[in-house]
Amino acid sequence: CPSMAEPVHTIADFLTVVRKSGLLSEGQLTEATAAWPDPTLELPDELPAALIDAGLLTAWQVKQLRKGKHKGFMLGKYKLLGLLGSGGMNSVYLAENPTIGKKVAIKVLPVNRVEQTSFLARFEREARVAFHLGHQNIARAFDKEQSGSIHFIVMEYVEGIDLYSKVKNEGPLDIRDAADYIRQAALGLHYAHEEGLVHRDIKPANLILDRKGAIKILDLGLALEDDGDDEASLTKAYDEKVLGTADYLAPEQARDSHK
Repeated sequence: CPSMAEPVHTIADFLTVVRKSGLLSEGQLTEATAAWPDPTLELPDELPAALIDAGLLTAWQVKQLRKGKHKGFMLGKYKLLGLLGSGGMNSVYLAENPTIGKKVAIKVLPVNRVEQTSFLARFEREARVAFHLGHQNIARAFDKEQSGSIHFIVMEYVEGIDLYSKVKNEGPLDIRDAADYIRQAALGLHYAHEEGLVHRDIKPANLILDRKGAIKILDLGLALEDDGDDEASLTKAYDEKVLGTADYLAPEQARDSHK
């Protein structure tokens, strides 16, 4: 059980955990660790660093392995490479489909949220809403799957930085850049509105800037569909009055998130 894992201390401990994880073949492991023939020695930082440099493991995987964790690296057919972000409602991982070598983002609903309030219902609706949207300024969703008790959405991986983090790290945006990012977000929202959707949680953290300067809108977990029937049943069943993020709520949304 990962929660009962103990940190590794020796080379032998580390190799045992790596073997149990199934992340590397025996041949890959033998070749990569040839410079450390004595497994009884304390694990040197250089050994896992060499595996990272060789592209065999990611820094996130090594961090988990050094804690003694050998489970949780595969989700269905996807290999988890790293944690992109996490919050109260879900965690998002960078993953790879080993069959085709394509990187994707995987949004995972925490197991302890499945039975709570409307989390699972909203998660499933987010997937359904996202599947039929196709716009250059909205991150695509490809699939919704379940592995055991874990529900997850497979999404487009956007390599870049969200605007909240960008401003926090680098300071205020150039006026021209800010105007361009707003323009792109507005185009994506306009398309969503034409498809009968209101996002309801637009904020800098849900706008990611990719390496080519394109803005992608993330997180349709609170999107309102124009018929409102499904939404009304969810909010009434779980007595939710206001949805969104307080700092960015539109006044009319604060008054009534459902109309």
